[in-house]
Amino acid sequence: MDPLTKRFIVLFEYTVICLLAIAAVEYFKYSTKIHYDWFHCTPVYEPISSANNIQRVFAVGGPSCDKRGQFKTIIKRIGRDYPVNTERKSFCVIEDKSLPYKHYPVENGNKGNPGYYAYIASTRDDDDMEKLADLCQSASIYNI
Repeated sequence: MDPLTKRFIVLFEYTVICLLAIAAVEYFKYSTKIHYDWFHCTPVYEPISSANNIQRVFAVGGPSCDKRGQFKTIIKRIGRDYPVNTERKSFCVIEDKSLPYKHYPVENGNKGNPGYYAYIASTRDDDDMEKLADLCQSASIYNI
């Protein structure tokens, strides 16, 4: 076989290997995009009642959404949704101590109870602040 032909065969093999590696990476990116809830925690906002502006925030997700992931998601979401010194808010983060640190409730679509949840209120309304203090009990209240 001609040495030039051998070089083209080797070049073709390397090209195929590189294209397969790129295809594998793109397939992984596509599958994680489709199954985003499986790999990430998703924050959920719930109003406490229509009479006040207090919201309850918690995170749910797939197997990687343990208590650590839920805590990070809640804090990041609060930091992004309420810019510092623009909108005065107070919040507290409460841990559900009845759940183990690593809990993966994904059977039958039930994502289970959150390991952490937060209450957020506007600092402008004194009634909301009193209600927030009652909801937070002994947890620290942070102001942003």
